[in-house]
Amino acid sequence: MRMQKTIAIVGGGVSGALTAYHLIRNDTPARVILVEPNRELGLGLAYSTPSYQHLLNVPAGKISALPDQPDHFLRWLQCHYNAKMTEADFAPRAIFGRYIQSLLQTIPRVEHRQTYAQGCRIVGERAMLDLADGTKVLSDAVVLAVGNFDPAPLRGVAEETIASGAYRHSAWDAATYANLPGDAPVTLIGSGLTTVDVLLRLRETGHRGQVTTISRHGIFPRRHALYQSLEDSVISGDAPVKARDLLHHVHRAIKAGFEWRAVIDSLRERTNELWLALPLVEQQRFRRHLQRRWDVVRHRMAPPIADRVEAELAAGTLVKRRGSLHAVLPSAQGALVQFQTGSGERAEIAAARVINCTGPNMNYRRVGSTLLDSLFALGLAVAGPLGSGLWTDQAGALRNQDGSFSRILFNVGPGRQGTLLESIAVPELRHQAVELAASLTAQLHNQARAEGDAASKGVFTTGSEDALSSDSCSPEALVGYDLAS
Repeated sequence: MRMQKTIAIVGGGVSGALTAYHLIRNDTPARVILVEPNRELGLGLAYSTPSYQHLLNVPAGKISALPDQPDHFLRWLQCHYNAKMTEADFAPRAIFGRYIQSLLQTIPRVEHRQTYAQGCRIVGERAMLDLADGTKVLSDAVVLAVGNFDPAPLRGVAEETIASGAYRHSAWDAATYANLPGDAPVTLIGSGLTTVDVLLRLRETGHRGQVTTISRHGIFPRRHALYQSLEDSVISGDAPVKARDLLHHVHRAIKAGFEWRAVIDSLRERTNELWLALPLVEQQRFRRHLQRRWDVVRHRMAPPIADRVEAELAAGTLVKRRGSLHAVLPSAQGALVQFQTGSGERAEIAAARVINCTGPNMNYRRVGSTLLDSLFALGLAVAGPLGSGLWTDQAGALRNQDGSFSRILFNVGPGRQGTLLESIAVPELRHQAVELAASLTAQLHNQARAEGDAASKGVFTTGSEDALSSDSCSPEALVGYDLAS
């Protein structure tokens, strides 16, 4: 008897929601189950922010969730949020989350398991997910869309500082902003987009004290601005095999008079191709010397946010310091932040609260995910070549410990930064969701045809469809069935 096909997606943020949307839109011959502990789907960490001051860092005309309809989000905005929005405007991230939810409402109801996935193992030709509520899901394919994790622990943070609440590890926890006097000094570790988000959130909650940022480079992301787009990439033909050659092409184009934003954005369609063409040693060199420079020009601030950051810097209510963190110690005021400046001197800053804004931890072996831990322990997943994220192929299939790529386990989203340079922005995520959904749909149709041919020849699949495709494959339900067949 032919088994019912099932695809399980772990994670209900934008990556997972879009994958589910396209699977159902494609009429994929399978149940689609989304495993997500939060009640609302489609939001994830970035788009569940309560603040409308947190804006997208891509203009409305370039962030449609549907690649084949580039103005889809803009038209939705004009209809459901603000009729005066233009393609150059930057919408609140919370509104984009509602947009993703509106897409889910246009398809048959997605089966939502409001719980965590705690483990995963291979059972015959399928994958078994162990869920935190005690149930199990046996699937023909599992898509990991786990999003971003909390930042890596900072060295030198004293336990007493953590216990007192003076140090906050998560920029997204509501407790991070609670019980903070309006004029209290705050120190933010990092100077990227997370730091900007935290600054805006602090001001929104009534905080007016001085905010100091500490980072090794001491620079904020650049601002978006209008420019004349280039028709072609500034790097054409064969991809360079040295990081310095990539930098040379960019510098040469800028010196030729092209606007730097146009130069950087002309590389968008080729970015990951160029990255994969670099030998491993050159990728390491890029990460070490060029990654931060790339981040500040590639992932830019919306103009209204850049205006506010610049105004605070000019007023002295925001101070940026360049240096490496040494320690965060308890003090009568809350915390004493010690860091080494660029000149090698030791400096100290007193703060009522210190917030880790260093960005998500990409060392997936140390993010505290029992699901990922199980995959690593069983050899079903390995870290990327540089030790971060997940090692995947072009289709997002996980690389196994033996060097082969899975036909069952896949990834969409930030985890693909284990092999790619860019895998966090919506334009990349939407393409991954579309391509993986198409690939899985084709794969299941091929399997169905093969099973149909086998059935016509009198060959039948062993096992019970009802038992093996049940919503909760309990041990009792599986007794008596050979799962390895």
